[in-house]
Amino acid sequence: MRATLFLFALLFTLSAVKAQKKQNIYFFKNNGKEVSTKDSADFMRAIQEPDSGETNFVYLEFFADGKRKAVGKVSAFEPNLVLEGTVINFNKAGRRIKVANYQHGMPIGMSYQYFDNGALHKQVEYVKFTAPVNQVVGNNAEYSSAIFNAGNKLIYLADSLGTVYVKEGNGHVVETINLPEGERREEGDYKDGLKEGTWTGKEESTATSYTEVYQMGKLVSGESIRDGKKHTYNAALEPPQFKGGTAAWNAYIKNTLIYPKDALNNGIQGQVQTSFIVDKDGRIVDVNITKSAGPLLDEEAKRILLRSPLWIPAKIRGVPVRVKYTQPLNFRL
Repeated sequence: MRATLFLFALLFTLSAVKAQKKQNIYFFKNNGKEVSTKDSADFMRAIQEPDSGETNFVYLEFFADGKRKAVGKVSAFEPNLVLEGTVINFNKAGRRIKVANYQHGMPIGMSYQYFDNGALHKQVEYVKFTAPVNQVVGNNAEYSSAIFNAGNKLIYLADSLGTVYVKEGNGHVVETINLPEGERREEGDYKDGLKEGTWTGKEESTATSYTEVYQMGKLVSGESIRDGKKHTYNAALEPPQFKGGTAAWNAYIKNTLIYPKDALNNGIQGQVQTSFIVDKDGRIVDVNITKSAGPLLDEEAKRILLRSPLWIPAKIRGVPVRVKYTQPLNFRL
């Protein structure tokens, strides 16, 4: 449930929020599901209108007891948060557990993660992500950036007992990462912050095991096993492609578009923004209109996308996967 209203500093113990600032309020369970009331929520999110002279919204989250959970800024918040600048996350005791910088929703620069007792757990230096946020695989863009951007550097890693595995970018790692889709475990060496030599890993969610060889953080070769089948690859993530590339895709749209007669007669024009899935077999499915230009143009946009020839599907470690894309279609008289 979304509510746009004026809040005062004491409401929901938002002591850090200036009174009379217009805000959007959301309530969530810990699993990310939005709920309708504060009483049924595990935490609350407040998106506050930009400060004077700024374009980014103030982003705040609070635990059910009113203690702060996250502080930062976003350039957009529906349907998903697009984080910008420094974002700080806190535990229920009020200690910071993560400090990271973002650009257009992707981590960039130094990121720090801490244990609940305040000890440093992990330090990563992120480079600029090379794929659009809305075209990464899966729902966790930061995870995709960490896994598939070869320039990211692991500077420091320690466990909760104080054992240091990587220091100043060098060391041997046996790491388990808990993701919404399941557990991921991998092992190998770091040199100057980058993966080096032979690495092994396993994805719980897909029952995929893999062996990869790296040189200075660059993947040289890989082999994965899933459902008893071997897949070889030299790129961990291969995005989907329309056969012939971007130029061929634009030509297909231009040649397939039929301007609706009634829209033409009534002078209706505009941009239809869409999202869709490129399925494992290369078909475009699950087409959604994310911004309408009217029913006539919306339906023509859907028709164009659903008639598309097969794409070359995306692959993760050699295995075809589903990928979400966004595509604006312009209708001009």
